[in-house]
Amino acid sequence: MKKIRVVKREVEITDDIICNKCGASCIEDFEGLPSTEVAYGLIEAEVEGGYYSTYLEDQQSYTFSLCEKCLKELFDKFVIPPESKDIIPF
Repeated sequence: MKKIRVVKREVEITDDIICNKCGASCIEDFEGLPSTEVAYGLIEAEVEGGYYSTYLEDQQSYTFSLCEKCLKELFDKFVIPPESKDIIPF
């Protein structure tokens, strides 16, 4: 015989991911695709200021997200461009 009990669980659901720079959503909805929520950009990045950090607060952790548009704008300002490579071999 089974002994059954009913429990309630709380589940954390992400409704949106907002770009810290422009405030736009990083989630795109593509009609007809199985996954309706696809996040693009730099999602939940974390950087830390170390001891004697010049520009960031010492021993502080910063978490942020950038949408694809803002990330591309940042890349375009780099003196040395980021390296890129194809992730799907042809």
